[in-house]
Parts: sequence; structure tokens; C-alpha cells
Amino acid sequence: MKNMKIEVLSHYLFDEDMIKMGLNDDNVENSDMAFISIIGTPECLKYYLDEEGTKHYFKDHPNVLNLEFDDIEDNVLYNGHLFQTMTIRQAEKTVDFIEDIINKGVRTIYIHCRAGFSRSRAISEFVWRYCKENDIDVLYEDRDEYTTMLNHGVLRLLNHAYWKKHHLRFYEDENKPYPHDILEPNVRVINRERNDNAYEHNRRYGKV
Repeated sequence: MKNMKIEVLSHYLFDEDMIKMGLNDDNVENSDMAFISIIGTPECLKYYLDEEGTKHYFKDHPNVLNLEFDDIEDNVLYNGHLFQTMTIRQAEKTVDFIEDIINKGVRTIYIHCRAGFSRSRAISEFVWRYCKENDIDVLYEDRDEYTTMLNHGVLRLLNHAYWKKHHLRFYEDENKPYPHDILEPNVRVINRERNDNAYEHNRRYGKV
């Protein structure tokens, strides 16, 4: 099959690259590329990150998936505000999107979250494993540098959605409940220092 490439970026670099390539909502569908954009929920953007104006670069398109969830592994009430992890419905939508664009012959998948460290790396890891399982040649240059930093709750949900869709492992019987470790993963406590360190690392190495 065709070679495919996975590019993972911070939000800032993603927007910058789209501008450099001259891509916008008028021409984004006329390419062999696909795009997954992840931003936080309005509650988190406003009351935790002070980034209320954060928006997706593109509107929704057949080759653009926009997602909004926070970099945690379970929903968290923080200072009176509810921050939310990826939902199973979002995971199912993401799996459908990934399979669809790969079947259509996409050559490059661009994926971003705020810093390009955690949520986006979970989705890119799923894409990489999917390609390997289906004998698709894929280039994911800096995968080894970030494997330990990805959001494992997000990756578990994507695996779960994939297994359910294809009746694998836990889903020989559709009436079985969700596996306990997927419904109740360990909570990743929101950590401002972690976010700041990720941003500084990206800035130092030219990723923001």
C-alpha cells in the first residue's frame, strides 16, 4: 500500500503550517491530507488555561475532524469547574474517521493538541498501530520520543472503540458491559506545571 506519514504538532505550529501551505476551508478538501484538531473544552480553556479564544483552524470537512476534550483520563471537578476527558462517542467517531481517510488513500495525517505531547500522541499512536496491523507503510519519525508521554486513557478508549466496531476481544458478545479498566481508568490530575514544561520543551526545540 501507499506510504503514509503522521505529523504531530502543537496547536501553534499546526496553524502556522496550515498558513504556510495556503490551506483554508475553501481548499482543504482538495488534498491528499487529513487533519485531526484537538482543543480543550470551553470550561477548561476559560477557567484553567486562560485561553478562552482558542479555536479550531478548520471547520468540519470529510478530511477534517475537530475534537474538544481535556488532557485528563477521567472527568475532574477542579475549583468548581468540570473538565472532561474524551468520551466513548468521540473515540468511536475518531476510529471511523481514521479508517475512512486511510481507505481513501490519504498520504499525510496532521494531528495537533495544545502542546503536541499527550492527546495528539495518543491518537497518532493508534493510527501507527492501525497501519502496522493492516500492513500499511507508515512514517512516524519522532514516535519513540513521546510514547511515554501520551494520554493512555485516550489510547484505551480508541482501542475499545475499535474492538467494539469490529467485534474483537471483549466484543464477541455486543451485550457485554465495557471493560472495567476502560470505564474507570486512573485519573490524570490536571497539572499546570506539566503543561508549562511541555510548552517550554516545544519552544526550545522549535515545536511552537
